Amino acid sequence: MIRVNNMKTIIRLSALALLLLPYFAACSTDEAQPVEYQKPEVEFTMSSDNISVNVGETVSFSAKVVSGDKVSTAWYIDGVLISSSQAFDYVFDNPGTYSVRFEARNGSGTVTHTYTVNVSDILSIHLSVGDSTVVNRLQLEYIQVAAIVEHGANVTHEWSVDGVVLGDEAYFGTYKMEEARNYLVHYRGVNTQGSFEHSFTVVANERPLEISFSNPDEIIAITSGRTVTITASVLFGGTGIQHKWYLDDVLIGEAATFSRYFAVAGEFALRYEGENAKEEKVSRSWKISVTSSGRLFDDFEAETIGPWFNLNENQPGIHLVENPDKTGINDSAQCLCDEVNGSGGTSGYFTMKAAQMLSQAGFDVSEYSGIRFMVHLNGNKYYPRIDYGGTKYPSVTPPKFQGEWEVLEYRLPEGTFFDNTKNITFRMMYNEAGSNVSGRDDATNNRKVYIDNIEFFK
Repeated sequence: MIRVNNMKTIIRLSALALLLLPYFAACSTDEAQPVEYQKPEVEFTMSSDNISVNVGETVSFSAKVVSGDKVSTAWYIDGVLISSSQAFDYVFDNPGTYSVRFEARNGSGTVTHTYTVNVSDILSIHLSVGDSTVVNRLQLEYIQVAAIVEHGANVTHEWSVDGVVLGDEAYFGTYKMEEARNYLVHYRGVNTQGSFEHSFTVVANERPLEISFSNPDEIIAITSGRTVTITASVLFGGTGIQHKWYLDDVLIGEAATFSRYFAVAGEFALRYEGENAKEEKVSRSWKISVTSSGRLFDDFEAETIGPWFNLNENQPGIHLVENPDKTGINDSAQCLCDEVNGSGGTSGYFTMKAAQMLSQAGFDVSEYSGIRFMVHLNGNKYYPRIDYGGTKYPSVTPPKFQGEWEVLEYRLPEGTFFDNTKNITFRMMYNEAGSNVSGRDDATNNRKVYIDNIEFFK
């Protein structure tokens, strides 16, 4: 605490206070005054307050702040803040009328401006294949195409192939082209403002030649008296296909299926060659190994028909003749013929005498349980059977009646064998019921059949 005792001093301090009073008054007045801002000034660059666009088009909005301190800007579309920049781009996805408001503000005031935007739903579509009228693809592929909507909303899509509606999405990829041919594809897109249509052809080109075979084995092992059958199935590229089968380099067939009866043992080379119209080729080879399965009587051209055949049971009965059909599975020069004169009932039979076969040919039938006959029914619909021990046995599979040589096979019950004391009778002219017939054709009374390659097997 400072005590002033001198009056002169008091007077001097009072005078100084009076001198400084204006200064303090001035300082107090400056600190109380508010900050002054310059009101925003905005240059609106849009050409019109009313803007018309299509759905999907981009609209560029801009407003240039040319003066003002600490100015904040905002753009609102239907009251929703979209951007705080002075300029921005916007795409209207749906048709309608929109209010777009701009605001620029600071402490001195606010500047606003509103635009009206009318958005029209004008449809504009293009396809992923463009304006193409023909498109090339590969067989078994899917047709894949998309409708790209450039402008427009609520579009209904429709895809059809060859007039059948198959899709209702913008992307269509569900149709598989199974065949090698032309497919007509049509698209139609529709909304409230219009429609778009375009058709084009998809050419499904044939796939390269591909063939599968029913027997994939390189080596086919069989016993004599069996038939080998192989079918070539064309999977793709079958236009103009030509099949060729070669046995030991000799062309023997031009059908899709190879079928050959192998009467004798040996090894045979089988080759397939296929070629289509495009000169695509597929080849395949097999080795057929045939082993003997039993006793085969087939060389009637060279050996006398033995006394174990009873040849007098028909008239004229069994006799040796020229082979009537050398183009199939039997190319022997000669064969046996069983012919029956007259028009009465007959089974057209002959008998093999097992006892004499053993004593004179050394052939023991008791080692075997089955027998095969190669027959040519000569246009007749007979059902040959063997008559053994009082039982008439039908063939394992019925005759095919295709006017060619075929093999009929007969088997005894499981576990039984032929008996040397019992004869085996082959009856060629039975009907399906197993009784005698008077002839396939009453007008011609044709009762003549051919037999070759009689084989016993186990």
